[in-house]
Parts: sequence; C-alpha cells; structure tokens
Amino acid sequence: MLKMVEWIERFVVSVLILLLLIAIIMGTINLGSVVVTEVIEPPYLQIETSRLFEMFSLFLIILVGLELLRSVKSYLVHGDIKPEIVVEAAIIALGNKLITLDVKQVAPEMLLGLAAVLLGLAALYFVLRRTAATQ
Repeated sequence: MLKMVEWIERFVVSVLILLLLIAIIMGTINLGSVVVTEVIEPPYLQIETSRLFEMFSLFLIILVGLELLRSVKSYLVHGDIKPEIVVEAAIIALGNKLITLDVKQVAPEMLLGLAAVLLGLAALYFVLRRTAATQ
C-alpha cells in the first residue's frame, strides 16, 4: 500500500512539474510578445509606465514560477522541500506585489504590513541560510 501511495505521489508531482513548465513557457512567450509589441509600435522604443509595470509584473510572476519549479523539483529528487526555496519564492512574490502596487490607492497600514512581512521573510531567509551553512 505504501509503495502505491509513493508512486501516486511521484506521479502527481511529475504532472505538477509538467504543468508548471507549460505555465512558465506560456508566461515567457506572453512577456516576450508584450515587450516586442511595445518596442515596434509607435512611438518607437518608448514604453508607457503602466505597460512597464505590467512587464515587471509578468517578469516577476515568471520568477515565482521558476522558484516553485525549483522547489517541486527538489521535492521530487530529494524527497523534501528546502524551506529557503519556499521563502525565496515568497520574497519574490511579495516584491512583485510591492513593485506593481499603486501607492496612491493603498492605506498606510497596508504598506506597513507589507514592509513587516518582507522584513520577517528576509530575517527568516537569513536564518535559514546561516543554519544551512553551518550544517
């Protein structure tokens, strides 16, 4: 019974990796088309700020996808998930939120909360990396 559960688990993780790869590839194609469209449409080589934020958002979403892929791949190969990879993905996702956030529309408390979460994630990442280096 345990062998069957392990096989199903590996199968599900493999399917997740495949789906994540497809999503990353499609996101990269989408980002490429947005960049090319902005460069070749008049006015040439000038990008509106809103479109630039959209490009940054797409780029960071792809980075989050790559970090998730790395995490799932680590699970498939080693049988465990390294916490620092998960924290890296969370930091990138939060960075994406902060970069694309319209500061004029957000309450100051929300900004303080996001800053606190980012500070906590950074501290956690530092501790995890320091602990991994000493082992």
